[in-house]
Amino acid sequence: MSNLADAPANGPPREEHVPRGWIHLAALAGLTLVGVYVCYRLVEPFLPAVAWAVALAIIAHPLNEWICRRVSSRTWSAVASTAVVVLVVVVPVLLVAEQLAEQARVASQQVRQMTAGSWQQAVARVPWLNDLSARVAAHVDVEQAARRAVAALLGDVGRVVTGSVWWLLQALVMVFILFFAFRDQDHLLTGLRRLLPVTRPEAEHLFTRTADAVHATVYAAVVTGAIQGATGGLLFWALGVPAPLLWGVVMFVLGILPIVGAFLVWAPVAVGLALADRWGAALVIVAWGVLMAGPINNYIYAWLAGGRLRLHPVPALLAFIGGLAVFGITGMVLGPVALAVTLALIDMWRQRAEPKPRPEPIARSLV
Repeated sequence: MSNLADAPANGPPREEHVPRGWIHLAALAGLTLVGVYVCYRLVEPFLPAVAWAVALAIIAHPLNEWICRRVSSRTWSAVASTAVVVLVVVVPVLLVAEQLAEQARVASQQVRQMTAGSWQQAVARVPWLNDLSARVAAHVDVEQAARRAVAALLGDVGRVVTGSVWWLLQALVMVFILFFAFRDQDHLLTGLRRLLPVTRPEAEHLFTRTADAVHATVYAAVVTGAIQGATGGLLFWALGVPAPLLWGVVMFVLGILPIVGAFLVWAPVAVGLALADRWGAALVIVAWGVLMAGPINNYIYAWLAGGRLRLHPVPALLAFIGGLAVFGITGMVLGPVALAVTLALIDMWRQRAEPKPRPEPIARSLV
């Protein structure tokens, strides 16, 4: 009787299970997408902190393993590894921040000298520059444009040097994530592996390509920064610029950060030399800065990063520059990582699409 009571009075039995199943599946998929989007929006403000924490954890993984072999507690080994990384990163940043503050002060004085007419007097002492400046001044207000450009540059330097509460919060979040990345790396990798819709070997392949991309990016950036700092320091020493070793170290650190760049060092030095009527030295520094920050630096980075990523230098450089354009300074890591992960996923699709060889039939014994 219960079956008859559940049946409809007219027509065939209702087939509600299939539509309701699809509706439930669509609703679950929609809720999942909404949840993923909300989680992304929650993490998005701290994306630089997360990206740099993961990158530093990958780079410092051998250090953490070395400390773990000597400290039995995972918590204290993670504390030690985090402290070492923070000291290695924070000390150069503080040094560069102090020197940038001094350079900003010198640049502001040079702007006032330019406003007072020292720039025009220095240019007037060089005949061909005087003629060139007269032609340019007929169409462009050079002094006003220079004041605006330098004022904008000083504003950016001031924001970098003084920082803000937000960047302090980013640094604290990065250190927090870095500590747990050292302490719970096995659990984190296991959880991430379960979330990925791939097999374990494919997940390991993704992790390997990601680590290779981070290593390649940091390796190439450090080497190019070292070349820039070394050549810049030697050039400053040859031209008689005070404290060439200090400025070489500053340009090395700034050379790793492409958004800031060593331009903040050599450009004010070149302006100061020009105001001191040392036009030859100023032009040499400008030529070095333009060449080193442009084709030479880019070629060295693309060659180094492409070699470690097993890629052609062109896509390696495009991933680096494109990452900077999309994500800012964090893109110097996220761009190459995105390219490496995408290529790894394409490899997975290609391997899955390849026809698998059929096993050869086993001949039965007639005996």
